[in-house]
Amino acid sequence: MPPSKKEATANGAAAAADAEVEAEAPPPPAKKLKPAPPPPAAGTAGGYPLEPGIVNPETLATAQEQAVKYQNAQPYKHTTLINPFNPDLLRQVRDEIINNINATYKETDLFKLFQTGDMGNLDQLDPDTAAKLPGLMKLKRALYSDEFRAMVTTVTGCGGLHTRTDCSCNVYAYGCHLLCHDDVIANRRVSWIIYLSDPDEPWTAEDGGALELFPLVDGDKHTPAPNPSVSHLPTFNTMAFFTVTPGVSFHSVQEVFTDSKPRMSISGWYHGDTPPEGADKASLAQLQQRVRQEAVVAHTPIEGGEGALSDEDLGKLIRWVNPVYLDESSWPKIQARFAEEGSVQLHNFIKKGVAEKIVAACIAEDAADRLGAKQLPRYEAGCRDGWAPAGPPHKQRYLRYGGAGEPGEGEGAGALLERVRRQLLCTPAFARLLKAFTSITMLGQAGETRRFRPGMDYTVAHYGILTTDPRLDVVLTFVDDATDEAASAWQAGEVGGFEAYLLAEEEAHEGGAEEVYRVNADAEESGVLNVNAAANTLNLVLRDEGLMRFVKYVSFAAPGSRWDVAMEFLPEDDSDDEEEGEEKEKEGEQEKEEKKAKGGKKAEEEKEGAKGSRKGGEAKKAARKGRKAAAEEEEAEEAAEECD
Repeated sequence: MPPSKKEATANGAAAAADAEVEAEAPPPPAKKLKPAPPPPAAGTAGGYPLEPGIVNPETLATAQEQAVKYQNAQPYKHTTLINPFNPDLLRQVRDEIINNINATYKETDLFKLFQTGDMGNLDQLDPDTAAKLPGLMKLKRALYSDEFRAMVTTVTGCGGLHTRTDCSCNVYAYGCHLLCHDDVIANRRVSWIIYLSDPDEPWTAEDGGALELFPLVDGDKHTPAPNPSVSHLPTFNTMAFFTVTPGVSFHSVQEVFTDSKPRMSISGWYHGDTPPEGADKASLAQLQQRVRQEAVVAHTPIEGGEGALSDEDLGKLIRWVNPVYLDESSWPKIQARFAEEGSVQLHNFIKKGVAEKIVAACIAEDAADRLGAKQLPRYEAGCRDGWAPAGPPHKQRYLRYGGAGEPGEGEGAGALLERVRRQLLCTPAFARLLKAFTSITMLGQAGETRRFRPGMDYTVAHYGILTTDPRLDVVLTFVDDATDEAASAWQAGEVGGFEAYLLAEEEAHEGGAEEVYRVNADAEESGVLNVNAAANTLNLVLRDEGLMRFVKYVSFAAPGSRWDVAMEFLPEDDSDDEEEGEEKEKEGEQEKEEKKAKGGKKAEEEKEGAKGSRKGGEAKKAARKGRKAAAEEEEAEEAAEECD
């Protein structure tokens, strides 16, 4: 399981900016889950006069020319201003941030970065603190001055912009990233970013960290294509801005590949008086929707899943499965582990010869695509021989195999894995083996063969994947972990690629994962289970209703791709059996306490409340504990806000 993490405060943004942040070392362990906080509130009203010497006069004078470029830009309206500010002032601002402002480490399924608090309230700082940030205060006032807002209005054509200020400083150290989203929250009208990367060491494409803009899928007004079509480097003294448009302004920050300099910026928003039209199409709204469209899966019925394994079944399974797992004496141990925890990992599950062939094919394709081990990723890498990108990227991006899996129809990694899926994992014999492992009868199955490429691929936790009843996730993973260094990288979780399960908040905040989810998965109160990727490992997880899951973004530093066959099995509803047992228990209690009407009534209430429950092991127990922890955390945060 990956190590614990919590928010870690950098010793001033200087730690990151001077490359003193140990980006490869995990922050201290987290003690408790915290829900992702809402975006910082907008600061005090702007409307300042523009002080001379801050904004390049040409920036204001060429607003009409910029407007033409802006309106014609693709994939949506945006622009990048070159040298819009006094470079000496930006150097001063950079130094002030490095030396005087703390940045907090934050990581979810969507991002990994260091961020300061809201900088919109700088005018409310005490005199001593304000005296340390004169350049920053000048820049903020210029950005929200009447003259500069008028220029932004002219360029964007967005109409009147509110005087509220809303901005923060973000530092992306080595490995940091921000996945695809459209920025739509509340009344945001225009997003802007001013880049403060090292002016004496120009940023290059090999450093990563580009601002990536996504086009829409042809024929779909609100769905981004899997890959970006435009990117902008975070060059010092450039300013990018774009119109915040629901379901259109999709963008991301590419992973930072360099460990010698951080990607540093000030970013924020200009607000309108009302939310943008079509706000229900925003990426955040899509993540928070509980329509469960993605959870509706067509399961292929399984015939005879309730039966015991026959000699014929074992004869079919032995072609693929390690004989250790076909030995009846091993099943009670697996059953006990699964019953206790609701999950189990079965290492070396596929027979050695078959597994070695698959691993060799996976490693060979990563080498051919020049992926992994800190090689620079390319979005077209691997899109061949039956593999195609699966999106949309504000929810997921990976390669899905759609080729044949029959014998003699390919020896690539995709064909080999698909053969395992069709000829082993989809068979009734395997369903009966699952019953031997879990004591649960399987009624149906569905699945796919996937590849998560380093520096590109992931899935995101969102409400659309929640189910109304349990599922058994059966995932067979393959990665390159042949060396101790590679195995350690996957096991530690620092390169991503692990699958995380966590309790969905009853009331959505950011529509994604918890702010700090990488906690000790053995702690019941965490509400989190992390399942590491390992070569030739079968992962069984009973996913109860109310649990989200995601595959953490795979870093370009990972040894290679995460390859898997992801199956979902529909377990038989055992509520009838439980109710029968509960009825007998109730009758026994009534015999013992037939004269105690009150006690009998209590037993009846307990019986009714228990109907429909399942034995979910750790996942279910963690869900209950997670609800309690979330409630306690919310109460604590409310108390803290009152103190502030």
